Amino acid sequence: MIDLSLIKVFIIIYETKNISHAADRLNLSQPSVTYNLNRLRKYLNDALFERDKFGVKPTKLAQSLYPSFRQAITDIEMAITASQQFDPKTSTRIFRLGLSDLGEICLLPSLIQYLSKEAPFIKIEVEEIQSDRVEDWLIDGFLDVAVFNSSYTVMPKIESRNVFEERYMCIAHKHHPRVKNQLSLELYLQENHAAVKSSTGHIEIDQRLKESGLTRKIMLELPHFSVLQDVITSSELLVTLPSRAAKVYARNGDVNIFELPFSVKPFNVSVNWYNHRDDLDARTWFINKLQELFKLL
Repeated sequence: MIDLSLIKVFIIIYETKNISHAADRLNLSQPSVTYNLNRLRKYLNDALFERDKFGVKPTKLAQSLYPSFRQAITDIEMAITASQQFDPKTSTRIFRLGLSDLGEICLLPSLIQYLSKEAPFIKIEVEEIQSDRVEDWLIDGFLDVAVFNSSYTVMPKIESRNVFEERYMCIAHKHHPRVKNQLSLELYLQENHAAVKSSTGHIEIDQRLKESGLTRKIMLELPHFSVLQDVITSSELLVTLPSRAAKVYARNGDVNIFELPFSVKPFNVSVNWYNHRDDLDARTWFINKLQELFKLL
């Protein structure tokens, strides 16, 4: 009989497409994950995963096995969960939370502060949002909840609830030699900018400029806004970002905030989830708690 722990290793490798990331998810060493994978390879007489430049990719057999393996593990977890009543004060549940950079900057501190007092044994695993993959991640169970600007992401199978409206602003170092009291459109276009990749969902600024036949000069492109503090205070780059994140940077550093010199429609930040049958009480509690915390931001 096959060891069920090997199936769990298979599922996490399949979902992360990376041995190292799978080891982190499983709280195992990378050699242990590789050892267990090799056991399953020998049992099934198939490589299951092959290396590529991004990590690993599943073989045809792995692709055919994944849905059945995932459903089997889900059914087992459901049976275990059904026998236990969810209590946030004692639960050791792991919640996988997909966050945009805005969520990382603004929500995480409040969430961790709340959990440390009210749900001290719960663990949070944060994944960076990839807007083209988030629907699959929620359906497959790789994520429990995703919080981001889903305005440009069509997810017909996903439940979604808007939590607040956001707008963009611009920040610059307080002692910027040219951007001082006011930011004109001419100056905005003349200066160099730091921006985040479009895969995070922040595409409104460049779309709006393009509609007017304009472009900005992007000198630095990053995966998310949350690494920008030192960049802003040690350079002359401008950063256009959601207002709540701008205010966090202004509180923590020598940063000035400016209104944009052109109009951009506000956007909604939403909490998104898939209606899995398993662990319903825990998931509902987590979703409601996220919404409550967002109302305080």
